[in-house]
Amino acid sequence: MKRRLIACAALCGLLLTLAGVPSPARAEGRATFRCIGDFVLHMPVIEAARTADGGVDFHDMLAPVADVLADADYTVANVDGVMGASDVYSGYPRFSSPVSLLDTLLDYGVDMLTMSNNHALDCGYDGLIAQLDACDARGMDHIGAARSQQEHDTPQIREIGGIRVGFLNYTAHANGREAACPPEAAQYGINFAYTANFAADAQALRDAGAEAIVAFMHWGEEYNRIADRDEEILASRLVNAGVDVIVGGHPHVIQRIYWLAGEKKNTLCCYSLGNFLSNQRSEYQNCGIVFEFTLEKDASGAVFAHSPGYIPVFVWSEEAGDGYTYQVLPTERALANPPAGMSQAAYGRMKLSWEDTTSHLGTMAQAAECIHIQ
Repeated sequence: MKRRLIACAALCGLLLTLAGVPSPARAEGRATFRCIGDFVLHMPVIEAARTADGGVDFHDMLAPVADVLADADYTVANVDGVMGASDVYSGYPRFSSPVSLLDTLLDYGVDMLTMSNNHALDCGYDGLIAQLDACDARGMDHIGAARSQQEHDTPQIREIGGIRVGFLNYTAHANGREAACPPEAAQYGINFAYTANFAADAQALRDAGAEAIVAFMHWGEEYNRIADRDEEILASRLVNAGVDVIVGGHPHVIQRIYWLAGEKKNTLCCYSLGNFLSNQRSEYQNCGIVFEFTLEKDASGAVFAHSPGYIPVFVWSEEAGDGYTYQVLPTERALANPPAGMSQAAYGRMKLSWEDTTSHLGTMAQAAECIHIQ
């Protein structure tokens, strides 16, 4: 479901495929999804994207992964902070980001933006509404934020590859920023995980015709490479609600992928995608994954998630004057053919990120073992 088409070379990097539920026979509908980790636009990243005329353009930073983003039926991204709230930009701890990133994401094949995250209210509720308006003006799908109770209560379903897919999005917190916003921000502006009724939300999607449900979660402890107990509790609630796929972010490092055992079916869960683009240059924080899975409908009309996999990506940064340059690289492809100008030190960091990621996630059944959580 790509609105804008770009010329894409065949993806040379390896998609590491994980074992799980086998592909159902005689598929009548099929949709492949790719989900990318957090965009965290620290000021050094924004300044590196400055153009000669004073604008901000992220196309060059994401160009090496343009084909990776576009090579799916539906691609979903998360941006920590708010795009388009102001022409005055800021980084941590309250992110106000250029709306030009939204244009780059659209140009490179991203279909949906998740908006319930801990920085969603960094520019107040008005800032979040401005981002919603910017998405709607450009035709970008979004989930996890609303301007009214009616909009909040409207089931978010998209038909992708002949499958009606329902979407959910929640955040564990908003850094307390809701206290400085009008009450509507917490009532319906964004979705808080600990007060949500996952079962009711999932049932509303099914009642509206959803054949599969994908939930995006902003949760967990930052920089923890292992899912914590809070994540497991929330994941268990989502499994019990009958969600088919859970995709997590916020820790800024990669966490593992599992099939979570449910009473009626197993739920595919990627606990954390890591970072996609940020100024966090430390080991484990300078990389992430593009998480892929497929939803497929069998002859009986039942929809299954299957064929999970991942593509490691690396944020290549080099010192340049008083700052840095940045590009997001598909790691395996860049290891085989390093970009011009990459220093030996940067190549070493990229190689280490590949080794860290593949050893942490593994391949095949090692990476997506089925577990029971209480």
